[in-house]
Amino acid sequence: MKGREKQMGYLLGVNYWSRSGAILMWEDEYWNPGTIEEEVKKMKEFGMNLCRFFILSPSFLPAPSEISEKHMSRLITFLEICEKHKLMTIPTFIVGHMSGENWDFGFREGRSLYSNPFMIKQQAFLIEKITKRIKDFNAIWGYLLTNEMPLYGGEETPEEVLNWAKTLVKAIKSIDPKRPVGVGDGNWNVFGGNNGFDIQSLSKIVDFLGPHMYVPEIDYYRHSMITEFMIRFLKNFGLPVLFEEFGASSSHASDENIALYYREVFLNTFLSGGIGNLGWCLSDFNYFEMPPYLHHPFEMRFGVFDVRGEPKPVACEFKSFRKQAEELEELTPSKAQAAILVPSYYNRQYPFSVDEPREMARQMLQTMVLAAKAGFEVDFLFEDNLEDLMNYKLILTPCVRKLLATTSEKLYSFAKHGGQLYLSYFAGSDLFQPGIWIHNFEALTGCKHNLRYGLWDPLVGDIELSFEGQGWKIRTEYDNYPHESAYMPLKKCAGKALKLTEELFLTEMELEKGKVFFLNFPLEHLLLKTPMVNHTDLSHLLYRKIAKDAEIELHYTDNHLIRFRPLYKDHEKLAVLQNISWEEQKAEYILSPITLKISLLLKPKEYKIIAIK
Repeated sequence: MKGREKQMGYLLGVNYWSRSGAILMWEDEYWNPGTIEEEVKKMKEFGMNLCRFFILSPSFLPAPSEISEKHMSRLITFLEICEKHKLMTIPTFIVGHMSGENWDFGFREGRSLYSNPFMIKQQAFLIEKITKRIKDFNAIWGYLLTNEMPLYGGEETPEEVLNWAKTLVKAIKSIDPKRPVGVGDGNWNVFGGNNGFDIQSLSKIVDFLGPHMYVPEIDYYRHSMITEFMIRFLKNFGLPVLFEEFGASSSHASDENIALYYREVFLNTFLSGGIGNLGWCLSDFNYFEMPPYLHHPFEMRFGVFDVRGEPKPVACEFKSFRKQAEELEELTPSKAQAAILVPSYYNRQYPFSVDEPREMARQMLQTMVLAAKAGFEVDFLFEDNLEDLMNYKLILTPCVRKLLATTSEKLYSFAKHGGQLYLSYFAGSDLFQPGIWIHNFEALTGCKHNLRYGLWDPLVGDIELSFEGQGWKIRTEYDNYPHESAYMPLKKCAGKALKLTEELFLTEMELEKGKVFFLNFPLEHLLLKTPMVNHTDLSHLLYRKIAKDAEIELHYTDNHLIRFRPLYKDHEKLAVLQNISWEEQKAEYILSPITLKISLLLKPKEYKIIAIK
């Protein structure tokens, strides 16, 4: 695929601590190059070509401007072993935070890591000294500044973080300018808010982005698409995306199900355009009295291999996907013709505005699910950068409350010039000026509402929707505020109004060359509140109708739990048929856009690739 690392192919590997010592692997009592070499050989045997390792800050820099030569010598030995067995590595410098505990410089004395000149100088010193010693190793793929720095240094203003990062990136690039550099912060602002590690700003000074994903869900379709959500969001910043951390502890899931989880993450990363995956982590440990395992014991069971170095079921997924990635390397996914609009309120705090970015993230994730079930994929389009607006046939604004006034005007122009726009109503989940803030709502949708100030019209109980001869129910009552499930009463609509219930409508307004669809209730929000809803819900039929109207080519099967994702090579078209569920699923037909009989049976999380003639 475009943008792949051609020399190495797809990047596949793990985050690495040796089972000899875990976090203390570099220390006298645990340092064991024999075990390390055995582990490196095992990584290669199971199809891995990259590992990320960690330089424990207080060990390597025990005093100001003083590198520990003992630890440096052991690092060199480790890299010699990796070079011998042709395993690429990513050193992570400022560590910092690790596995539920912070490992601080012994001389820090509470000074800010981001703004204190002395501490910035010491971090740059550590990075410069180590980079000079390791830059000539062919085993170095790239560098990471830190590991999850917001958990170690804390949150700070984007300006302070950017200046800190610039200094540390420069420390590397002045010595080794050609290799890629990332931050290692985890890119958590993908899920809204801003912890100071502003992705837009940092993307200007680094070479790749590395999300970290440990995200629970109450619906397995949404859970299956979190990987895709993160990668498609991050690709907007124009850099390669390496899935730097993800995984599961055997304390939290069965080993068999962890293997299926890895399988899904591997495939979804690849098909979404990521350049690779690094699982957490190589090995299980048995260090019961060692911090952080003493108080975070589940951290001892994240391994791909067990405490004896034997493979757990997930290890075989690496070997299998290595072969799969090589077979698919030259194939191209279809380009998304629709995009979700991400309001600037998602990552920016405006004055006198109360926002719930994590809630917005789940609403957008649910929108991705509905689009996938309907048969099309979506990109993200940021409100701060609408230059690519006309590149899409359809813009989705789920549960829209707040847009900049200029954005609403641009969306109106987008529809007038041939675009299709979808909005759904949401009164919000806070009590600060609840309801929509959009000034040109009537011009945009053609609807006159009948709202009353300070009051809501909540939906009660189960609502029964009916569309194109299909009927289904949606729950509305949870532990929430009444306005979270409120709908917008409509007085009249200048366009068509497709009746779903007595009060609920999907309206359709023509604006010269394009159209605006409006749903007068918070469909996506109600669904995200409902456990395990997407395996039976039929709300994607509304999205499919809107996408068809936008002339988007749809790809789906007769079972919405089996995704159909097209890949292309020259004039050849392949179908990746993926069971997103944890149960066996059958499909008899695919639509691409013509109907083809397939009679397919897929085990939980299984996928198959077939040619379409």
